[in-house]
Amino acid sequence: MDPSAPGKKQARYHWIIGIMLLITLPLVGWSISKSLDAGKKISIPLPLLSTLRPEAMPLEAFSLTDQQHRPFTLDRLSGKWSFLFFGYTACPDVCPTTLTEMANIADILAGEEWGDDAQFIFVSVDPERDDLDHLREYMAYFNPAFIGLTGSQAQLETLTKQLNILAIRNDASSAGDYQINHTSSILLIDPKGRWFASFSPPVDAKRITRQFKLLIDYYRESG
Repeated sequence: MDPSAPGKKQARYHWIIGIMLLITLPLVGWSISKSLDAGKKISIPLPLLSTLRPEAMPLEAFSLTDQQHRPFTLDRLSGKWSFLFFGYTACPDVCPTTLTEMANIADILAGEEWGDDAQFIFVSVDPERDDLDHLREYMAYFNPAFIGLTGSQAQLETLTKQLNILAIRNDASSAGDYQINHTSSILLIDPKGRWFASFSPPVDAKRITRQFKLLIDYYRESG
């Protein structure tokens, strides 16, 4: 028996697998591109495959209130790219970290041509503790231009259920002392008021800004 036979077989196996990958990966990429937009030949950059929704989802009517005591409804999402994050001001880690990165994104975009086309929105899932005055102070800490929203539990659910946002309140060890487990992704709403993409944690301002630029290009190409 040739002692090198197993090695030759293994090398031949790796060679066959390599050829199969060279053939199938372009086909997979082509299939994904075609399935996302069957009527148009649009190339979707690889970094967007885990970010872009298979199909942009139009939002239904909702009504909340911003930190300036003004109504915030679906029409205020029209004409702008909206970075939307759900959390609460007593959050010990995820929320302040995410909002800090959102502030960094806003700073980066301020020097870009899309800077005026983006708005950053924080929706509190803790209406019991996050009143409008508290929200105004909290937003000012990160960026005074950020929009803070709240409403009754029923009003919040009108939006959270559409966007598959989870917010589960943990049992408090004392009155008013509780935490909320919540979805930590940043959602991107397009200028047509549709859920267009999501940025999953860990949140990184530079990565998200790069992806955002690619998303804008795709949005323009896809119409």
